[in-house]
Amino acid sequence: MKVSGKYERGGRVMGLIRKRRIWWEPVPEATSYMIYVSKDGGSFDPNRFSWEATPGVVSKPIAGKTEIIIPDEWPEFPAEPGTYYVGIASRDEVGNQSDPFLSSGPFKFIAPPPPPTGGVESL
Repeated sequence: MKVSGKYERGGRVMGLIRKRRIWWEPVPEATSYMIYVSKDGGSFDPNRFSWEATPGVVSKPIAGKTEIIIPDEWPEFPAEPGTYYVGIASRDEVGNQSDPFLSSGPFKFIAPPPPPTGGVESL
């Protein structure tokens, strides 16, 4: 169904949004992992980082796997486009955590607008 120059799929205006996979190598001693995300790489400075209590950092526990698909498996992942810093910490059976492995990448979960006009012509 065409709606205002856009097509609907299942009641939603469609656009292709690329998912992102955050992955890491398994750690034999780990029983789970914690993923930390922030727009500020300085949040992971050892003098500022306070695990789940760090201002501006969101976190998610992961068990039984070494990857997460964004945004499908973490709907609370920040939606604002930009570069995000991702820290991945290993946890053992009593809750001890490693220092986070830090990486970064661009995230954007909105599609650009379509061209404003266009058409089909006979030549």
